[in-house]
Amino acid sequence: MGKSDRNCLAAVSDAVAGSLEKFFYRYGKSVATHPKKYIAACFLITAFCCLGFFNFYAENRPEKLWIPQDSDYVNTLNWQAVNFPNNQRVELTLYEADNVLTARYIQEMYRQQKAVHDITVTDKYNRSLTQDNLCFRVPALGGEMHQELRNVKAQLFPDRDLDSELDWSIAFDKGIYYQFYEKMPTACLELSILDIWGKNQTIIYSLTDEDVINGINTANISAMYSYPINFKKFLGDIKKNTTGHVVGARSSLAQIVMEINRTEIDLVKLANDAGLAEEVDMALYDWEGEFIRVLRNDSGRPEGLGVFLQAQRSFGEISGETILGDVAFLVVGMILLFVYVQLMLGKFNMVENRPVLSVLGLMSIFMAVGISFGLCSAFGIPYGPVHSILPLLMLGLGVDDMFVIVQCWHNLNQEERRLDLHKRMGCALRHAGVAITVTSLTDFAAFAIGSSTVLPALRSFCIYSALGIVALFMLQATFFVAWFTLDQTRLEDNRNGLLWCYKHKNWTPNKCSQYDLCQMFFDKIYPKYLLMTPVKMVVLLMTVGVFATSIWGVTNLRQEFNPVWFIPQSSYLFQFLYRAQEYYPDAGERGTVYLGALNYSQELPKIGELVTAMRENKYISGVDSWYELMIDYTKSDTGEDINGKSMNETFFSAALSAFLYSPVGSRFQTYFNFDGNLTIAQPAPPVTASKFDYRHTSLDGPGVQIPAMDQVKELVKAANFSDFAAPIAVMYSSYETDKIITVELLRNLSLAMVAVFLMTLVLLANIMSSIYVLICVVLTLVDVMALMTWWDLTIDIVTCINLVLCIGLCVDYSAHIALHFQQVKGTRDERVRLTIRDMGPPVINGSFSTFLSFILLAYSDSHVFESFFKIFFGAFVFGVFHGLMFLPVLLSLVGPAPYDTDLHAIPENEDNGGFSNSSTVHSKNIEIDGRMYSQVPQTLSVSYE
Repeated sequence: MGKSDRNCLAAVSDAVAGSLEKFFYRYGKSVATHPKKYIAACFLITAFCCLGFFNFYAENRPEKLWIPQDSDYVNTLNWQAVNFPNNQRVELTLYEADNVLTARYIQEMYRQQKAVHDITVTDKYNRSLTQDNLCFRVPALGGEMHQELRNVKAQLFPDRDLDSELDWSIAFDKGIYYQFYEKMPTACLELSILDIWGKNQTIIYSLTDEDVINGINTANISAMYSYPINFKKFLGDIKKNTTGHVVGARSSLAQIVMEINRTEIDLVKLANDAGLAEEVDMALYDWEGEFIRVLRNDSGRPEGLGVFLQAQRSFGEISGETILGDVAFLVVGMILLFVYVQLMLGKFNMVENRPVLSVLGLMSIFMAVGISFGLCSAFGIPYGPVHSILPLLMLGLGVDDMFVIVQCWHNLNQEERRLDLHKRMGCALRHAGVAITVTSLTDFAAFAIGSSTVLPALRSFCIYSALGIVALFMLQATFFVAWFTLDQTRLEDNRNGLLWCYKHKNWTPNKCSQYDLCQMFFDKIYPKYLLMTPVKMVVLLMTVGVFATSIWGVTNLRQEFNPVWFIPQSSYLFQFLYRAQEYYPDAGERGTVYLGALNYSQELPKIGELVTAMRENKYISGVDSWYELMIDYTKSDTGEDINGKSMNETFFSAALSAFLYSPVGSRFQTYFNFDGNLTIAQPAPPVTASKFDYRHTSLDGPGVQIPAMDQVKELVKAANFSDFAAPIAVMYSSYETDKIITVELLRNLSLAMVAVFLMTLVLLANIMSSIYVLICVVLTLVDVMALMTWWDLTIDIVTCINLVLCIGLCVDYSAHIALHFQQVKGTRDERVRLTIRDMGPPVINGSFSTFLSFILLAYSDSHVFESFFKIFFGAFVFGVFHGLMFLPVLLSLVGPAPYDTDLHAIPENEDNGGFSNSSTVHSKNIEIDGRMYSQVPQTLSVSYE
């Protein structure tokens, strides 16, 4: 740099740092003069902000958390909520054994199904309700009714096979059929292999193993509902003999469909890690709780049979257990932090230890969390699943600020130590205030930039974090300093560190309590070996080798997001989902195409063309189209071939009504919305909305999932319908996130690093040093992202948040080293030695305190906390390596020149509001109360009158 450029940067740095130092001196002096007033004010402000909790709202809907609000998925979901609100909830049970196709296990399945049938709950009207009252019911022509129909069939059609299919709406006169239809019995919709035997207790308890195998291989009609069904689709890991017959299976899946009472709906807000919530009436919600309890009870279960389940309320059920476990981690982590803070803030004697101050310092951190949550709640910003890491984050940052303030207190020189207490506190905060301002602004900038993202969960988290960091900064500079003043008053009066009212007479500190082993290590041992030429070469080679390996690792980093990952792996729900994926891997994602108020009689050919195009798509395994079935039925019923043809409205309305009341078409009644009521034997009212289902092939990874989703969207769009038309699937929410998450991550990281570079440039007033700091940040991020690959993490919302946060943390490790290197004089090696001696202890102390705050998360089952631990472990290891090893070696070889003395000098006789003039001084050790401390030189070094 030229001298003019350096003078320009220094002028900016001096203006900022000088103003901050003056402000913090006066502010620290004011706080120390009136500590109790400031403490009371902090409590009042915190309490006022916490009033916002009355408006607290935990957002759990995935479409409101993980994807942009202007996306196709959200728009389609909003349309679907109005036109086709969800009325069903599916409860699943998976049975696992070496071979589930044995009589003993089939009988146990029936016993459990019967126990579920016997569940009774009470609604708000004090009525007792069972599964029969709450389930989704369908026509049931099995049992005695099925035999009666077989007898009628034998009389009317003596030449036909009794087991062949027969459409009764065509075989009978329509008037007779409709009378029969209105009296048709119904039953709860339950799908499982038990339906082979009609769920008949007598038959099931008399089964042999051979009967079970024969039933699986021969049955193709539901004994309960009397419609064709492939029972093998309920089996997983099927074993067959040489003739192709089933002889065993590892699992069997059972499904119960329940119906939501929409007139009694209560939105159950489940604050869960999965981020999923459902609309449900409370009677059904309570029934699901009993369903979970009954099936998790393994008493009387045959040996070798595993039972795994998923209820619609399982996500909420699991979240409560997860929260309790995470609270335990938080409590134990606080205890560890308290011990560590106590060891580092005080000394090992009865007066100079600071247990009360340690507790109050930790209290200020949770007050900051309360302020952040309260203010965000007051302004309607929702709380999401990833927000649970905020208290741990604040613990790490807050303890670091506490150490900085106390370290600056210890670094006061002899002249400053002779001042009154309130002036001494002002001197300490003059140095510490600038340091914590820089780190807080860096973190704030990173999160402020993150809040501009289009991902709602990330945006909300960044706003919560940004406000929390501001609150933490203010409380550390006020609340903690005020209590520090009171604690120091106690200490100087020789009062006990725990019992402030007890005064020790004739007290002198023991010699052992005055040693600082950390300072001795960084003063006498570490720099001596680090600055050896062979060690320098080893450090540089390690850095290059690790970076090269990490580049390869980053190229293998996947982008993938799945809300299921938020479920703890030890939970019963995760165990179910893991086995369902293992035993039914070819069960592709199911989707639905929604159609609005089309001119259906004229646009039916477009629907047919769309169905054909979807069937030909390589990513779609099947389409369940009512239109194709309606073509076949209408041709059989009226003789009219409507395939690919437009129709007049009158014929279409009559044909659609007849189809929807036929055996083959009745299940599609819920696939339509009408402008009026659909009535038997009457033409259908105008259709206002319809839908049909499709199923993807098994899609593995975003490289396949995103093209599959986009191609379905393009097919629907190309059909050119006259009204709303869009496809949707549950996992499209994740695919939408995968589609943009990498771009959002790169955008946030790039903007955050630009902000960090500009802030360090102003602070360091040296482009070369700022570049070195930026290099350390980039190296750390690359290494951490490579560690994600090797630790089975992907790019998702949680890791995106953590990587943005890493920038604010790892820059601290290198910025302090680079700044101090420029402030001391001598050869490069001498300056590195002084820098390590003076800045090594606070850097390692701050980084280790952050590490200690999340160390217990290694045992968490939560994806949020597990990801947080893995990424921050990498940030701690690589950040400390680059800050305390690589950067000092780099500076010893190609470090910039130190600041010129006159560059930072304050002109003589300038009115500085109580400041006297002096220039930058070299770092030196000073002795205070028999203990050696490192005096950290500042860009502006001043004394006070």
